Amino acid sequence: MNTQERKKSRVLTTVWPAAALALACVWLAGCHTTAYQQGDRVAGSSRTAAQEVQTQSQTLEATLATLSDLVDKPNADLKPQFQSFSSALDRLTTAAGQGRVVGSHLVRSNTAYLAAWNKQLTTITNADVRSRSEARKTEVSNQFNATHNQYAQAQAALWSQVEYLQDIRRALSTDLTAGGLEAVKPLVRTASDNASNVQTALTQARTNLTALSTAMSSAGGPSGK
Repeated sequence: MNTQERKKSRVLTTVWPAAALALACVWLAGCHTTAYQQGDRVAGSSRTAAQEVQTQSQTLEATLATLSDLVDKPNADLKPQFQSFSSALDRLTTAAGQGRVVGSHLVRSNTAYLAAWNKQLTTITNADVRSRSEARKTEVSNQFNATHNQYAQAQAALWSQVEYLQDIRRALSTDLTAGGLEAVKPLVRTASDNASNVQTALTQARTNLTALSTAMSSAGGPSGK
């Protein structure tokens, strides 16, 4: 064996054990990953969704304020007020779209958690322990489903409101005159009435998501009596 071959041999002798050790560490880390960490991810997704709902609520309120200002307190030049309303509505549309994103992430994280829980159940040999864990999984799943369903309903109500406001903007973008403002006044009142119901739904969704986040988090601790 020449000098170059001996060098290659020493390199392989050094590299392969190190690589094997690294792979073993990765495998062991995977083995020690616990299902509750998936629950923490659901808690984090719920917290993010609750924060997004708060943003939606605030943006909806700001959008209606600019619209009311335009219709009820019009200036001589209507364009700046209309632009303020239009920009606020764009932000509301973005916030509503983000609600769909975080909602999808919430579902994915919960699906992964329940899958991990189901896998863990197959490793429990004691029938009583397994039965209690299965009952608890059902309880957690029911809480998630109720929270997500209410969240989905709030998001649907918000999107309906967004589309209604977009139609008002389309009408005003064509007829931005005193007469045009007078024509949409009844529509603006309807939008304000609908917004009250949407805000109620968003508030309930945020409350439920916050409660879910606390219930799913390993850092939440036991509930008090």
